[in-house]
Amino acid sequence: MIVQFVAEAMSAGVVVPAEGRGMVCPVAPAGAQVLVDEFLGWFSWALVWVAFPAGILAAVAAVILGKVFSMPHVSKGGLIGVFVVLGAALLYLVIPGILSGFLGDGCVTR
Repeated sequence: MIVQFVAEAMSAGVVVPAEGRGMVCPVAPAGAQVLVDEFLGWFSWALVWVAFPAGILAAVAAVILGKVFSMPHVSKGGLIGVFVVLGAALLYLVIPGILSGFLGDGCVTR
């Protein structure tokens, strides 16, 4: 009876030590992890190869057009846009490390 319980708990991602208390580790449903990985891959690709370059090009274009047409607010907005995109790219690199430091492997002691 207890062996079957422990086997079911282990297959569900629950580690049960001898004392009866354990750690609960989240496990994706069968087949879901492949879809999540594919979605995150496409999302990361879109950020790195589409959104960041498009943001930089738009901001640089705003700076140039603002200077050409004597519109200082557009130039200033474009310069701010360059720094915002660069800051977002920096956070894109830093935040996953911070989250993994906070969350660890995701297991919770019950």
